[in-house]
Amino acid sequence: MVGKTTNNWAFIESEVSRLGLIKTQPIPAPKDPNNEVDKKYNLREFKEADPSTSKIEPISLQAIDLSKYIEGAEGLQSRKDLAAELEKSISTYGFFNLINIGYPLEELNKLRSIAQSLLELPNEEKLKYLAGATERTLENKKVSLGGERGAGFKPKGYWTMQNKVRDSIEHYNFRDMCQDNYFFDKNRKYPEIAKAHLPEVAAYFRYLHFNVLRKLLNLCDLILELPEGYLWENYFKVYKDDLYNSGSGFGRFMHYLGMSSEEEKKTNNNWLRGHSDGTAFTFITSQPILSLQIRDYYTGEWRYVGHRKNSLIVNIGDSMEFLTGGYFKSSIHRVVAPPEDQRKFRRLVLIYFCNCALSTIIDPEEINSPKLNRLGYKKPASWEKITSSRWDEEKGRLFGDKDSNDVSGDEPKAVLLFGRLHERWHQNDNGKPPHIIEQEATRA
Repeated sequence: MVGKTTNNWAFIESEVSRLGLIKTQPIPAPKDPNNEVDKKYNLREFKEADPSTSKIEPISLQAIDLSKYIEGAEGLQSRKDLAAELEKSISTYGFFNLINIGYPLEELNKLRSIAQSLLELPNEEKLKYLAGATERTLENKKVSLGGERGAGFKPKGYWTMQNKVRDSIEHYNFRDMCQDNYFFDKNRKYPEIAKAHLPEVAAYFRYLHFNVLRKLLNLCDLILELPEGYLWENYFKVYKDDLYNSGSGFGRFMHYLGMSSEEEKKTNNNWLRGHSDGTAFTFITSQPILSLQIRDYYTGEWRYVGHRKNSLIVNIGDSMEFLTGGYFKSSIHRVVAPPEDQRKFRRLVLIYFCNCALSTIIDPEEINSPKLNRLGYKKPASWEKITSSRWDEEKGRLFGDKDSNDVSGDEPKAVLLFGRLHERWHQNDNGKPPHIIEQEATRA
């Protein structure tokens, strides 16, 4: 029943504290026992789309079953088996599914309901809680994270698409969920419906970071022939009240409002241009609408991503590609108009963009992986030494930028940042690896 307070959040927070290696304050229980706020904002079940009857044949991503992840020495072989499955995906497509993550389904469904009500707020109310400016070109680049990454709402029309068309996407970002003193700060402004449900929001995103991510990183350690726990301890562990040296991330409630037929014609049916994520990992709730596409690693063609019920779609971001010298692939993806039989439904997703500590030097020499050394994955000469923070800031300011995005074709204008292409096109230029393209661009 939507709106009913359950005890699941207490279980989740206990798991976070047990596994997270950080002393967190107990997440407070929701303070609306009579659900008056929920009634005020019409909190109700989110209706997912019906499966499409179109002839589209989507790609089926590799599913990593976390119920098979067994802790301790007795579970080593099970973890090695999962790591072998994961390696096939992250070294090629850069996308995979996670299933059986252990999070209560009723709580996840409630979050979808909260997201629905939050994103349905009147525009005049949303303007009180903007993450940045109303348009990308109006941002003060020196002081603002902007609508892309800041806490609060990104309004429709913030980004420039193709042929002077502006986007039709709205989202709300939550930041610093792993840090009590920041996320629950009484002086931080939240819309009423969001503030009433901060415990559930924090519980979900913390579970992803402290539980799901930790397990995923241990599998990556096995792939890279590093001691289990290495990546977590050195790059993703959270330290109380230390944002710069802690692993972090930001959560997003996002929905697509659709475009007119004229706008879709101008953008070649693109609702969100092809891009790679600047962070380390992205966790997306799978949903039935056929809109998400990835570049096929082997053919370079765009392929629809199929829906797997109650799963997460996970993709590698730039930071993990850089840390592994290109062995892990931060793959390009986009969102396009759905088939006709799904257009009456709304595409709503919950996303967690996870990043390593902002102080991390994102180069393969930092991790000194025996696997990467043996395979010859090294830092290309063209790559300048940069931190995760610097890459996140500079790349974030380019997303939706008119100069790089208002061009014809599927690809934005390539931009070199610190000797690295700002989008990771693995099938660009007849399949040349990104670092070769970067070297050629640098010489030019």
